[in-house]
Amino acid sequence: MKRNFLRGRTGRMLLVILSLLLVTVVMFALASVFMAYDPDGHLTRRWLHDNRRGLFAWRLVMYAGIAAAWLMKVRPQMLKHWPEVRARLPRTELLCVLFILATECVAWAGVA
Repeated sequence: MKRNFLRGRTGRMLLVILSLLLVTVVMFALASVFMAYDPDGHLTRRWLHDNRRGLFAWRLVMYAGIAAAWLMKVRPQMLKHWPEVRARLPRTELLCVLFILATECVAWAGVA
């Protein structure tokens, strides 16, 4: 049996909305488990502090993956479709890098 209700724009929007709803439910369930296990948050804060270098490495890997996808796939296609943005693009990319640096500085500022 074909699933005609999942075809087209409406079907894609329905799948996106249902996926976001599922992710939200899972996040709330995980938060409730953490709150039941550690209501004050001391164990979670200690775990985050003890694993800060590993989490930093994970964030660096994620940044590198996003940058690679941007440079190899998205940026060339965007310049092909909209060549008039070529002059503004380096400034936007610089602002993205500065934002990432600022968030990392804030994340590491409270670490003693």
